[in-house]
Amino acid sequence: MSINTDLANEAYEQLTGSEKVSGVRFDERYDEKSQFRITDIEILTETAAQKLGKPIGRYITLKADNPFYEYCGCFTERCSAIAAELAKVCAEKSSALFLGLGNRKITPDSLGPICADKIFATRHIKRLAAEKETGELSELSVLSAGVMAQTGFETLEITQALCLKIKPAQVIVCDALACSDPFHMGRTVQLCSTGISPGSGVENSRDELSQKTLGVPTAAIGIPTVSRIFSDDKRLNDIIVTPKPIDKLVSTAAVMLSQAVNIYFHPTFTAEEIQTLIN
Repeated sequence: MSINTDLANEAYEQLTGSEKVSGVRFDERYDEKSQFRITDIEILTETAAQKLGKPIGRYITLKADNPFYEYCGCFTERCSAIAAELAKVCAEKSSALFLGLGNRKITPDSLGPICADKIFATRHIKRLAAEKETGELSELSVLSAGVMAQTGFETLEITQALCLKIKPAQVIVCDALACSDPFHMGRTVQLCSTGISPGSGVENSRDELSQKTLGVPTAAIGIPTVSRIFSDDKRLNDIIVTPKPIDKLVSTAAVMLSQAVNIYFHPTFTAEEIQTLIN
């Protein structure tokens, strides 16, 4: 079982080591407040997309020096930084569908569902409280549908049906990712404008969730929770690893990503106010 990295910056770094990539815009900067090194890669041509193994679109990564499960005095600033970068890969926030992908019974794969639990859904409020002033709220629907082994459905089938019914202007997908460099596990957030092929990083690819398959702009957000051991010993080549405190990593990362999404969609609410509304 090989890992084809979900991270565009890893694919870019691996390729540029041997050949120059044209058709790619690359920018990197350091944000002092959040202590994130932010990489912004935009794939502009089909030739570049083929070389990198990623669709045409924008990929933003925010990388920390320490794992997210360790204490950080700039947690609030990190949530705000992710929200600001999320705005760059999203097309519209007036109405959106947020999907938490993964299996909540398998800890490294549970990031999406746990994150979805903490998102402030507002579609019902906008529709059922028409007499109230709800102009400050975006219309946001949230779903965590499980995996095909649990439901018998491809996630794409469920999402297509929902998009036909509720007609969101935007879909945002959250999922655990795979990386080729273990250092990126639990330290890196990736945002992209191209959607996602769930499970592709560990050769369990499901149907793609993207604008092509859903008919609306589709962004994706995720954090690597697994990587592969590289060894000369063939017996170790198929071993997938995850950080020892994976439960703490997932719970902390889910709070960080959900707060970022809530900030993006509901900027007039504080994290504390949203917490009281989703419990």
